Amino acid sequence: MVVSPSLKVINRRKSARKISSKVSAALDQPRERLVTDVIVDLGQVTWISSAGLNELIRLQAQSRASGIHLRLRSLNEAVRDVFRITRLERIFEFDGNPENEPAPVAAAIESDHDHSVPVSI
Repeated sequence: MVVSPSLKVINRRKSARKISSKVSAALDQPRERLVTDVIVDLGQVTWISSAGLNELIRLQAQSRASGIHLRLRSLNEAVRDVFRITRLERIFEFDGNPENEPAPVAAAIESDHDHSVPVSI
């Protein structure tokens, strides 16, 4: 299952809850149509608010409790930075091209110290 929230949907608390509602409805399907993977495509999201982060955290907890594999994909640089700064990259899995995935904070700090890789934190 792929969920693609718009910028407007993910950054407003009431509309962000629609994401969990959509996934919950899919999780309630009969066994033969059971969802095992959920991908949240953030390609339309140019920035993310605390409401959006809270909804993604809620969705991650709900997915784990149901045995569902949740991944995020298509994060732009600004959204990736939010995941790095808040250290939420530790609880989420990122799908797709490795250059679209947030670098682990420890690796970013190490590379900043040895100046071998330019990193913005």
